[in-house]
Amino acid sequence: MDLVDELDPVTDVPVSVAEGIGGAPPRLDEALPAADAPLSLRANRDFRIVVLGQGISAVGDAVSATALPLLVLALTGSGLQMGIVAVLQRLPDLLLGLPAGAYADRWDRRRMMMWADAGRAVLTALVPLASLLGFPVMGTVLLVAFPINAFRVVFMAGWTAAVPNLVGRSQLARATGIFEALGGASFIVGPAIAGILVAWIGAAPTLVVDAASFAVSAVSLTLVRRPLRRAERRPPMSLRHEMAEGVRFILGHPVMRDLIGFWTLVSLVSAPIIEAAAYYLTIDRPFGPSGFGLILSAYSVGSLVGALLAGRIVRGSIAPHLLIGNFIVGVAVVGIALTSSLPVMAVLAVVAGTSQSIVLVAYVTVRAASSPDELLGRVGSTARTISVGIQPLGLLAGGILLDVVHGAATLLVIAVGAVLTSLVFAFSPGIRRAHAVPHAYHPGP
Repeated sequence: MDLVDELDPVTDVPVSVAEGIGGAPPRLDEALPAADAPLSLRANRDFRIVVLGQGISAVGDAVSATALPLLVLALTGSGLQMGIVAVLQRLPDLLLGLPAGAYADRWDRRRMMMWADAGRAVLTALVPLASLLGFPVMGTVLLVAFPINAFRVVFMAGWTAAVPNLVGRSQLARATGIFEALGGASFIVGPAIAGILVAWIGAAPTLVVDAASFAVSAVSLTLVRRPLRRAERRPPMSLRHEMAEGVRFILGHPVMRDLIGFWTLVSLVSAPIIEAAAYYLTIDRPFGPSGFGLILSAYSVGSLVGALLAGRIVRGSIAPHLLIGNFIVGVAVVGIALTSSLPVMAVLAVVAGTSQSIVLVAYVTVRAASSPDELLGRVGSTARTISVGIQPLGLLAGGILLDVVHGAATLLVIAVGAVLTSLVFAFSPGIRRAHAVPHAYHPGP
């Protein structure tokens, strides 16, 4: 669950960014407010509503993430087919991410997220409906995979820009940890629910849980009162010019540039890991859907622990959180690929989930806190366009590897890629300078 963002307005974007004509990137102590005094999270009514709605939606996501690969595998028996579906799920990030981010900085972000979730509810419901009516289920999955995730891109563009205005920048790391904890908790119960439902009613009907959770999320967003975008202070420019602003801000900012580069490589390497785990546990090993669900749940226990821990330890320099955390993930995946013991796999999955969650919270906290309000949607969407947009390459490669060398070898390739990523970026000046409090460092020209 890549969920983050705030309430306090930031100072005006420096001319070099607002005009978008090269120049030095803004110093972050100039781009961010000197003081930040939002409501506490406990007293923030809108935050509590959003937590409830997104918590329910996260359970639906967890059910779908478990049931959908099992559905495709049951229908086709092909790792490549799983890769194709996953590519269709990622292509919207590459094709729509930049304009979605620009519109998130123009439109009502709450309505943007609400209608996106309403669209996802309707489209997701088409898969169980096709199964009920006897229509081709695999054809329906291929038909709806792209538009469902086009709505996801729209939702995430609004979300990235909205959360800083929901909780306040001083609360950002804590709020990020809470949202990631929701994701971790949902993946503890979600795969178990999915495993029971898949065995009882089948994989396709199980997806109705995700459809219903999107509907709940959409309704919860109608109850949010506070504005999630500060008042427009300048006339809108052309869409192309506004998209270019987000790109130029990232390219001109050494820390953001290296930070997003790191996460992009992590995303590329880890893209096929769910498909590889599903193949490894259900085909290479005799553990079946219940074993796959157990490992996902164990990973999610770790994600919950890591998210709660990250909210307290993501302070100061974030390089150790990023590099060591990602390195540990790689080592844990190596262990999973080399053992035949399901309990050992579960322990290693907890370790991997804990480390990955700390990496994610550190990354999202710095990325969101380092972005001026006027650019929040565009910076977040540009980052996702790059990191998620490249995932189809990893997914296709993973699908081919699964059909050629099967699950264990594919997991080992993913693990080696993770370890190498940490080693390469250990030499990155931007990563070494990245800090959880943006105004504490000053990027050069």
